[in-house]
Amino acid sequence: MTIPGGKMARVTALWVLLSLASLTILVFRLQLTFDLSAFFPSETSLTQEILLEQLRSGPGSRLIVIGLTGNSPAQLAEISDQMKESLATEPAFLNVLNGEYALENVVIPEPVKSYYLLLDDIDYSQAALEEALQQRHRDLTIGGSSVLLDLMARDPFLQTLKILERLAPVNITGDIWFTEDGSAVLLAETRAPAIDIGAQQQAIATIRQIFNNLPGSVSVQLELTGVGAFSVELQNTIRAEAQKRTILAIAALLVVLLLIYRKFQFLLLAVLPIGMGFLVGMATVALLFTSVHGITLAFGFTLMGVAIDYPLHLFSHARQQPGHLAIKLIWPTLRIGVASTTIAYLALAFSGSEGLAQLGAFTASGVVTAALVTRYWLPHFMAAQNSATNTASARPGRPPLAILPALLTLLVALSGAQFLLKDGLWEDSLASLSPVPEQRLLRDGQLRSAAGTPDMRYQLVLRSNSLEGLLLDNESVDLLLQQAVDDDLLESWQSVSLILPSQNIQKQRQQAIPSNEELHIRIQEAISKSPFREDAFDAFETNAALATLLLPLSPAQFEATPLDSWLDSHLVNVADQWVSLISISQPKPAELASRVETWEQQIELVDLQQSTLDLMRDYRRAAIGTISFAALLIIALLLFEQKEPRRVLWLVLTVAASLSVTVFVVTIVHTGLTIIHLVALLLVMGLGLDYALFVSRRETEVEQKATRHAVVACAITTTMTFGILAGSSIPMLKYIGLTIATGSAASFILAFAGSRLSKKGIN
Repeated sequence: MTIPGGKMARVTALWVLLSLASLTILVFRLQLTFDLSAFFPSETSLTQEILLEQLRSGPGSRLIVIGLTGNSPAQLAEISDQMKESLATEPAFLNVLNGEYALENVVIPEPVKSYYLLLDDIDYSQAALEEALQQRHRDLTIGGSSVLLDLMARDPFLQTLKILERLAPVNITGDIWFTEDGSAVLLAETRAPAIDIGAQQQAIATIRQIFNNLPGSVSVQLELTGVGAFSVELQNTIRAEAQKRTILAIAALLVVLLLIYRKFQFLLLAVLPIGMGFLVGMATVALLFTSVHGITLAFGFTLMGVAIDYPLHLFSHARQQPGHLAIKLIWPTLRIGVASTTIAYLALAFSGSEGLAQLGAFTASGVVTAALVTRYWLPHFMAAQNSATNTASARPGRPPLAILPALLTLLVALSGAQFLLKDGLWEDSLASLSPVPEQRLLRDGQLRSAAGTPDMRYQLVLRSNSLEGLLLDNESVDLLLQQAVDDDLLESWQSVSLILPSQNIQKQRQQAIPSNEELHIRIQEAISKSPFREDAFDAFETNAALATLLLPLSPAQFEATPLDSWLDSHLVNVADQWVSLISISQPKPAELASRVETWEQQIELVDLQQSTLDLMRDYRRAAIGTISFAALLIIALLLFEQKEPRRVLWLVLTVAASLSVTVFVVTIVHTGLTIIHLVALLLVMGLGLDYALFVSRRETEVEQKATRHAVVACAITTTMTFGILAGSSIPMLKYIGLTIATGSAASFILAFAGSRLSKKGIN
């Protein structure tokens, strides 16, 4: 039979228009992101939301850690100073530190410069002023620059330096930071958050350019770590990995298809459902989401592994009859597999994570598109394929299916996995999802340790409905924390009160400043007992007078200043609540938590490590619940379509056994399952159901031969392509590759074994 050319042209035109529309959407809508937090759950508690926001765009995430190795300490120190000096002038960076401290280079930021007298309690008594001037004289006898003289003139207490020292996020010792292995270290804080990949790329390019232009840099190795640096690396790695693995998989796929089908035409036709599925899938995600995660783009690789099955079924059956007849024969079975896979992946759209929702939307739309291309377009290209005719019209009844082997395999695999995993089946730590290699994370920690960056595992979270109420509560908590320090429950803390006191405290400190006349008398009396000139501290008197007239300090006054990011890390406004994040150093968690529970303020001690574990655990449980509901829908679909409970039971047990074997193997290799393994297991479920549905069809002997040929081809190509992905350096892709490669092989073996044993009467 020949399909009319006009109909083929119309169908082709429709698919071409759809591909052009998808390409247009991608050109105007596609924006890539490589922010790992896209895979965090979106529905969280207020505390978890705050902490996740700090991980996404907090000041800690803005730090680019610079390591210099490969030369003498003196040479590295010189390059470190030169880099610090050059980077400090670049607009991309807020702060650049290398541990060295020189008063000449101190820049007092606003609003500390204007409000320093209101940021702490100061003793203006005669005795205190005399002691301050005597101390400043001792400072000058040691040595002093014009900068110190100017600072002393306006602030004889050097209160501004004390404030800046308390705000320092790192260990400023005065010496250049060096690691134990001799690497010099700098910290560069970018203005842009880590999720702004474009800005991070420019910042990193600036660092590299400045480094390369320095004399002696040829013999020095430059290392860059930190969230922003890792995000840029991830972007490059994903692109390189996706390109490399795709080329390898396509090459291997072409070889296998040529060996199996021996028709170059089939190779070209196989590209259509894969290509259309990828285009429509990406266009769908680009329309539904503001940005597309790079992992979703790389996940296109997995779509190739499942979408290739649809044309392979058609090719195998089209060897016996024309394509339009072959597709009608296999479509009822193919349709069930497509619907089941679509239901499973649509469940991810309701998993509570934007990243997984993208994967679900992409795969579901891509699978449906690939199936529809196979059903309504490919047969038009195969209308003349009629190398053999199916002359066997009798269709024998389907033999009873062997349930016992699948059930035994299921029980053995589950028992084995349980025995191996004494610490639990699931790995819920964020580190397990990190696309950054473990050695890079370890190196990041080594470099940071040289700078003495604080351990941010524990934080106190204080809440209030108003900003003033929060600041008042925070000041009360500061007093309680000082008592906790005295009781050896923690070493130190930093809170928003350091640079943003409550209006009440600011007014009290304004009132504590003596009148102009009284302050002048006290200063002159103190000067008379020192070698300073009478007018040496006129600037201080002027500042004190101005301080009494200042309007209350507010968060808005920190915007576009170097302290903006510091304030953002300690004060946030979320869901109409003001929240203070109090960082603490070296706490005794159990004892401090017990103490905090007795305080009146709305405050809690948060263990970031435990909170993220709880977050991911709740997230995983919710995802499993959603997927379990989808599995019930799939079983209901099978019962509705098949109307044979025994066959449905065999299908379910076979798929369950395949999943159990996969879990057993993966847990041996990866030691535990992550949420990414769970996503991959969805595809294993779809593959297992596809294989089981086809090998258990009621068919003639000729059709059975075509079915076996198709399923073997599907299993080989899927196992091979995902086996290639299992070698990826990106943990997420490696997890997906091993899981699906193992699952494909297990599904094929169990489905075929069950059908073969059923013919021998083993049930």
